[in-house]
Amino acid sequence: MSVRLKDIAEATGFSVNTVSHALRDAPDIAEETKRYIREVADRLDYIPNLRAGSMKSGKSRIVSVILPDIGNPHFTIMFREIERYFSALGMTPFFINTAENGDAEINAVRLSIGQNVDGVLLCPTQTQTESIRLLEKSKIPFVLVGRRFAEINTDYAVCDDTEGARIATEYLLSLGHRKIAFVRVNEHISSDRERFSGYCRALADAGFSNERLILPLTLTEEQNRDAIRAFLLANPDVSAILAFNDMLAYSIIRAANEIGRPVPESLSVIGFDHIASDYPLPLELTSVSVAKKHIARSASELLYDRIQGTASAEKQHLVLPTKLEIGETTAKLKE
Repeated sequence: MSVRLKDIAEATGFSVNTVSHALRDAPDIAEETKRYIREVADRLDYIPNLRAGSMKSGKSRIVSVILPDIGNPHFTIMFREIERYFSALGMTPFFINTAENGDAEINAVRLSIGQNVDGVLLCPTQTQTESIRLLEKSKIPFVLVGRRFAEINTDYAVCDDTEGARIATEYLLSLGHRKIAFVRVNEHISSDRERFSGYCRALADAGFSNERLILPLTLTEEQNRDAIRAFLLANPDVSAILAFNDMLAYSIIRAANEIGRPVPESLSVIGFDHIASDYPLPLELTSVSVAKKHIARSASELLYDRIQGTASAEKQHLVLPTKLEIGETTAKLKE
């Protein structure tokens, strides 16, 4: 049976009210008394009833973090930064993985609302808007992270996807590449659309508008290797590929090597996310750095301000800069 405040009161000789105040660090209790009561509570393995506390205070001290793919190190890095930020504030973030599934996202939002969380950080699948409607209706503060809706005005923190893809494509052009393919994953996702726009802009500025080549892949399925191999075999003149993210870039490198297109000697590859900033990998990928920790922290700070009621009434649109990190997977086109 769980330990109650009454049990701690009986063990310490103090009243239930004094015990309650001591465990909440109330200023009306002497520090020596607080310390003694906490020691007894720890010895008895007392676990505070957060739900009861939230009913009294109106705050759960919990935030929900709904992300699309925990298997992708990009999101793992972001979650760690979110966890670090809220833990320092005495708040608990709990993670829900949607696996890029719209229905799972709606369920995650419903669960978060039902748990009376103080706020929600959401990287949306963007296959539906029901989850946004539910959050708006609930009045629970929320901030989108990594992706945004053009048609819905919400708080968000994202990177400059368009500029990131533009500078990556320009770099490949500077190396002499002309047949540059671009990986698309889902046109509903804002980062997919914006990165494609940056790719197209760079080609157009260089006078190569007709050279666009699309390699369609998926974010969650295991069939990408066959699709990559088929694309490279059908397009032997493609000398460079800009991938949607680093994980897909590594899949492309593996498939290219399997069919005799070694990287970067025969094929240059650029990723997006720069996960090598946190993970030591045997092959350092040329990748667009999206300031993952900065985005995560900015979104967390904005959400906390919303929870505290100190943020501006206007929705905040945070777009953070990107830069290209040169690695070992790009090279000049061989004549």
